[in-house]
Amino acid sequence: DDLIGGSSLMWRYHHQVSHHIHCNDDALDEDVLNAFPILRFDHRLPKHWYHRWQHIYMWFTFPLLTVVFQIGDIQGLFDNRTVGATLYGASPFEKATVVLGKVAHYALLFAVPWMLHGASAALAGAAAYYATQGVVLASTFAVSHNVPESKPVDAGPTQDSLMKDTLERDWGEQQLLTSANWGGVIGNFFTGGLNLQIEHHLFPAISFMHYPAIAKIVEDEANKRGLQYAKYDTLPQIIGRFIKYMKDVGSAEQVPINNSASPLLLHKL
Repeated sequence: DDLIGGSSLMWRYHHQVSHHIHCNDDALDEDVLNAFPILRFDHRLPKHWYHRWQHIYMWFTFPLLTVVFQIGDIQGLFDNRTVGATLYGASPFEKATVVLGKVAHYALLFAVPWMLHGASAALAGAAAYYATQGVVLASTFAVSHNVPESKPVDAGPTQDSLMKDTLERDWGEQQLLTSANWGGVIGNFFTGGLNLQIEHHLFPAISFMHYPAIAKIVEDEANKRGLQYAKYDTLPQIIGRFIKYMKDVGSAEQVPINNSASPLLLHKL
């Protein structure tokens, strides 16, 4: 993660502490809210006139995703917190890895190609690298939690769960209802289990190599209990549903929030 431009320390706190424990929880998962006001991922957020076209222009913002992450890493180092979590317990050496990782990353991405092939080639290669990485990240992360089944605009069990007070929500049910799978064994191999997002959230400490087998058990148990288990056969299918959701939520009227609304959501409002 450090060598490809991220930060293993910041990712651990942001993704594992904030997002994984509190998936799609408006109180503690800032992945729900941190793209606003450019993108509106939730109809509890204010609607701006340009959001009706977000399903189109979002593809021009995704190439910048990696750069946004890098800025957030540096800001988090100075603020002693990353998105959604404070860096409690991080040692001075771990914090130093943020800087050391960036130095190594920029050396590999810019300095070495610049010396070997010149400035133009180095800059063009870096731009292509960042753009590709950003689109790939967005296409594998955002689609798993932003489809009509996992964050519906219309009323239903999933929306009822999302509208509950944080302390009243069932953690396991929350992971199941707010995630969606796509593909199977091949997708699992190429994404490290991110395509089987439901199992990735329910069992993050188990090797992703077991997810295809676990998915059959989870789906069976969900069906027995009458719970939604959202899955798609291919990545293009779920991307299509993702685009539909972004179009729908971009035009949806803002809904009132509960009196127990999260500090993160109130801050955005």
